[in-house]
Amino acid sequence: MKNILHLLAIDAIVSILYSIINNFSAYSFLNCAFIVGMVYFLFGLLCFVWEKGFFNITLFSFNKISQQFQRRKGILSEDNNITIEDYICRQNSFHLTNSLLISGLLISISSIGISFIIIS
Repeated sequence: MKNILHLLAIDAIVSILYSIINNFSAYSFLNCAFIVGMVYFLFGLLCFVWEKGFFNITLFSFNKISQQFQRRKGILSEDNNITIEDYICRQNSFHLTNSLLISGLLISISSIGISFIIIS
């Protein structure tokens, strides 16, 4: 909960500064808040996908190719084999994933709602 409040405060500060720079134009605060909220949400989605292991096979492939190049150059010995099980079972964890997702959705949905209320 503390991380969510920090992210919301950062969004509010950035949005207020952007509004001040634009001479308090009509929708500058809402537009900036929405954009920052979407950035939070997209980074949260990226962290979520990374945690679930979507990129593990890609990392395995790149490391396997890197090993082949290192063996050809004589840098790496033959006993350093990477197995696919090491990469499939790998668990990644980011402590801000849920905070980014929740605050991004909260900011984006609230700025969309406020903009519809203002238009009406």
